[in-house]
This record gives sequence, C-alpha cells and structure tokens, in this order.
Amino acid sequence: MRSERMKGKRVGALLLSVVLTMSLLGGCGSRSQITEDMIPTVTDLQSDTGAQANVIGLAMNKSYVAELTRLDGDNTQTVVVDEKEVPIVLKATSMDKDLKVKIVNERNGKVVTGTAFEVSVTDSANKTKDYTDSDKDGIIYIKSMEPGKCTISMKSAGGYAAPKDITAQVKANIEYSVVDVSDEIKSESEINVAAEDSNTNGNADAGTAQVLKDTVEYVESSKTEITEEVKTQKKDTWGQLVYSKLQKDKFGTDMYEVIISEPTHDDADGDGKCDRCGTDVKPAHTHVYDKKVTAKAATCTEPGTYKMVCSVDGAVDPNQTEVVDPDAPALGHVDKKAENGSTGADGVCDRCHKPMPGVTPPDSSDGNGGSENGGGSGDTNTGTGEGSGDQSTGSEENTQTQSTDTEGAVPTASVFMAGLQLLKAGTTDKIVYDTTSRPIYDTTSEPVYDITQKVTGYKYTGWQTLDGATYYFDKDGNKVTGTQVIQGIQYTFSDEGVRSGTIGIDVSKFQSSINWQKVKNAGINFVIIRCGYRGYGSGVLVQDPMFASHITGAKAAGLRVGIYFFSQAITEAEAVEEASMAVKLANQYGINMPIAIDSEYANGGRGRADGLSKSERTKITIAFCNTVANAGYKPMVYASKNWFSEHLSVSQFPSSYRIWVAHYATTCGYTGRYDIWQNTSKGSVDGVKGNVDMNISSI
Repeated sequence: MRSERMKGKRVGALLLSVVLTMSLLGGCGSRSQITEDMIPTVTDLQSDTGAQANVIGLAMNKSYVAELTRLDGDNTQTVVVDEKEVPIVLKATSMDKDLKVKIVNERNGKVVTGTAFEVSVTDSANKTKDYTDSDKDGIIYIKSMEPGKCTISMKSAGGYAAPKDITAQVKANIEYSVVDVSDEIKSESEINVAAEDSNTNGNADAGTAQVLKDTVEYVESSKTEITEEVKTQKKDTWGQLVYSKLQKDKFGTDMYEVIISEPTHDDADGDGKCDRCGTDVKPAHTHVYDKKVTAKAATCTEPGTYKMVCSVDGAVDPNQTEVVDPDAPALGHVDKKAENGSTGADGVCDRCHKPMPGVTPPDSSDGNGGSENGGGSGDTNTGTGEGSGDQSTGSEENTQTQSTDTEGAVPTASVFMAGLQLLKAGTTDKIVYDTTSRPIYDTTSEPVYDITQKVTGYKYTGWQTLDGATYYFDKDGNKVTGTQVIQGIQYTFSDEGVRSGTIGIDVSKFQSSINWQKVKNAGINFVIIRCGYRGYGSGVLVQDPMFASHITGAKAAGLRVGIYFFSQAITEAEAVEEASMAVKLANQYGINMPIAIDSEYANGGRGRADGLSKSERTKITIAFCNTVANAGYKPMVYASKNWFSEHLSVSQFPSSYRIWVAHYATTCGYTGRYDIWQNTSKGSVDGVKGNVDMNISSI
C-alpha cells in the first residue's frame, strides 16, 4: 500500500509539472507568477532516493526542488521553491490542563497541512514525550498536561527545517478569555463541506412552520407629498402691492409717479471719490468734542456760557450745549457819569440801557435828556453796549448767510452728511439725481399673485419608521391596526398603528443573494448573521462564505446586526475557541446586537457534539457565553423550545444572557424568559430569495 501511495505521489507531481510547464510556456499575457502555494507538499519522496523524473527539461528530486522557467521575451527568470525555504514557526495555547501545538507557515499565518510533524514536549516535571500530527492537519492536541511551564521542540519533517523551540504555560484551570485562532480558521474551499456542514434542519422539534394567508395586501414603501396652493399678492420694486391694471389719466394713458431723490455717494473702486459726481468721500469718524465755543456772551446780570463741539465737523456735544463759563462772569451795571459825579447822570446802565438798581431817574419832563439819550441809544450803535455786541454778532452771521443767498450769485457746494460718510464738496457743479417712475395701480382691478405649493403632509404606503415607531400603511395610505398577516408573517399593531416588537431575520450562506435595501424597506429592523461554524465531522473552524457580504450589506442598509456561531464544541476549551472566532469577526466588522451560540443537532443527529449530556452541553454553552461577555459583547443562546428544556439547564444561565428561542407557531409556547422569538422558518421578505427565518425581538 505504501509503494502504491509513493507511486501515486510521483505521478501527481509529474502531472503538475507538466501543467505548470505548459502554463509557463504559453502566451505572456495569460501567465501569472508561480508561488509556493501552487506547489503540492510532498512528504515521503525522501524515502525513495532514486526517484527522479525529467519532464521537458524540468527535474524533481527527493528534496522536491522545482526549477520552473518563465519566458518573458528576451528575459528568462528561474523560480526555485524549496520546502526548506518556507519558514515555519511553532505556536501553542492552553485552556485547561491541555496543550495545543500548531505548526504555522510564518509567511501566511496558516497551519501547514499534509505532513506528519513530530514534536517533543518537556513538561513542568521535566518529563519529555513525543507527539505526532497523525491526521496531518498542522495541529497536535494534547488533552492532558501537567500545569506549569513546558518546552516544545519539533524535528525536521517532510523537507521542512526544524523551527526554533518555544515555551508555553499550561493552565491549571480554564479561563474564559479570547485566544488567537486566526491560524486555524478555514474557508470552505479548504475543506470537504459535505462532511462538515449540511442544510438539514437541526430544529425539527421547533414545530412545523406554516405559511399564513395575508390579511393585508403587500404594497411597496413610498412617501408622497400632500400639497395645497398658496396665493400671495406680489409686490413691486417699491413695495407696492401689484394689481393687474394701472390708473389712467384723462387721455387714457397709464399713470406713473416720478421719484426724484439724491442718492448716497458711492465709492465702489475705493479711490476716495464718489463714482457718480466725483465728490471726495471720507470714512465717517467718531466725534471728539475738543473745541470750546461761546454759546452766549456774559451780560450785566448773567455769566456767559459755552458749548463743546467737534473740531472736525462742528458737531455739538449734546451733553454740553450751554455750560456756565467761569472765565466769563456777569459784567455788572455801569453808569460812568454817576461814577464821575458829572452832571446829567440819568441813572441808566451804559451797557444794557436799563435803570440802575436803587437809582431814581431824574425828571425828564423837559423832553430833552430822556428822549435824546433814549433816541441815541435806540438809533445809534456806539459799539460799546450790550446791544452793540449782540447786533454786531448777528450782523456777522447774517453776512455769512447772505453771501450764499445773494440774488444772481453762483451757488457754491457746502459740507453735508449722508448716512455714515462725511461728504466734502466736489469740484463739479452737477447735481446727481436718481430718477425713476413707479406705477400707480388701479386697486379696483384684480390683484396679481405669486402661486406656490405648500407641503401640508405626506401619504405613506408600505412599511414606514416614523419617530422611532414602525407602521404599515395600506395602498390607500391608512395605518393598519390589530393582528395582521403581511407576506405570510403575522404582526400585531396598536390602535395607533404602532407595530409591537421589532422584526428581524437570520441568514447564512443558504441565503446567497440578498438586496439589503429592499429588506430594510420591507420593515425589517435587524438581522443575525451566521459568522461561522465548527465542522460536525472533523471539528475544523470554518467562516461562513457569505458572512462578509451579508454583514457589509446589512450595515450599509442601516439594519441592526448581530452574529451567531453554529457550535459543535465537545469541550469547554473548544467553546472558548468558537467564541474567540466570533469575537474576532465581530471586532473586524462591528455589530450592535448580541453574539449567539447556536445549539442544535447536526447532520441528522450524527454530529460530533450530538452525544453530549445535558450537563456537558450546559458547561460548553456557559464557556462560550462567558468568553463573549468578557470580550465586551452581549452573549445569547439560540435553541428550540424543547432543546432548552431537554438539553440545557437554563437555570444556570445568568440573567445577562439573552435567550433566542425557536418555536414555529402563532404564539410562542416557551414558558421561560426569552428576548427573541423565531416564529417561522418559511418567512417571505422582499429582497430575499426563497424562505427565510423570521424573528420578533424585544431587544
């Protein structure tokens, strides 16, 4: 039998060489780089030292050196791949008085298969024992070991050089913490799927799923605006309401009102001059009231006053318009004739021409003194009295005013304020006007309206989530209420139309093509996706081939996402590994719902874990859930109604575990606490081909 195997291996190697050679000698455009992955592992050729073959100039010997020639025009490249050149390393993990040794390809991080590697393990008691990877899966599992530090070494085998020795710690008790299983996870292309995973129903005791008859017609989800017409009378440029006709004059001509206004100076180019008239334009300034100006001169009886003004533009300080001037006291009355004792003193003040206080004027009945003095005072300005001063001041002011108003004189520009700018007279004598004509409307004619559409609401159909609540609207836009069946799924709605609970689905590779946006639009709130499974035959860890696609699409559509792992663990250590794989994928893709362990029969009850006792299965389930919880995720247990009672001791589960029960009936018959109810395996959801598991969640 061994000779026949060796012969078969040599023939296989020769055939592969022919294939590779033909590929290399083919067209350049279709050739790809030859890598070590394309060369099979040969483990036993060294036993036949004479085995050699020559195929089109290519040689293979006992060390399986493949010299492959690739022709690229004028360039010839020789690719040499030797098993001894593939670096391998040892890795080891321990869960509970056990040891798992893995022989790993250092380049790709995967275990090396196809070779019966041998390792020597020296335990904490300094006892050494040899172990062989008899199934050639790259993993050697030692079920029982003394706790403590151990040393592991490997002999060269199958053409592979011996890697460096390593040390590992054998744990005395199991720890529910994540371990690295990356190098053990397989894809389905690396296994015999039929021997590891099947589409048989392991939940036969969940009941018979029935297809319910719809009570409400299914309609696509839509949202249509409901609008009403809004009329608003137009306004023109001048803010006038617009009518359809203008007023007419007596000749039947439309009437307009002429508007003449002096515009604000504009300096768009920033050259300091008005763009219209050339006037100098200066920025406005903040008034500084720094100039003292006489407001009223002192009189015989009252002191003088002053006001403060801005020295730039003469603006008056509103808080200092008439302030008593300490430098201008009252002048007092003066009668120089009386003071000099001269004759003819009349008792009248020389300044104000009023009687001196306490002096009785002389009798003026002779018609001379009083009338002459009075006439002199009234008609002749001597320039010495109060009246003279006032009159002079007034005359000066009048002269200034009259200088610009003299008939026939040419007007000159003056300084004025407009807005926030100080305007200085320009060199032009042109006056710029903005002249427009606005219409005079006939308000008895029809108004002219702007017509717009105002959104007053929306008409909904199908599934809708509004303000966090989920509704179903029929084709007429009415909310459905009560218990209804839609697409074969039974729902319960409140009197206000709010659906109770949230509806979700669970999927795996058996739902290969899913339109996740349609699923979302169909009212589905969450999805629980199978991330992987342990083979029911060999126990290999396998990632579901549709997991990456499913979780990426579901998250992009805005669905809540959880994951589940189909368990075939037969020890707590294996349960920790399964949980570690689930946690690794949850970390990689991100989830916001629990991680569940799927506990049910496999392959019609012939799976590797189907013979576990209730106690063993409970411990395994707890090991999985505790590892998930310690990694920061919510653990959940999935099983049928009967499985929970017959194969699991639910009373040992902490209240923090979520429960996901499968019972296919109109009402859930599970009497224990549960968070998600899988009520049918024959659901129909837009976006999913064929039947799909349906779930109602309170999470």
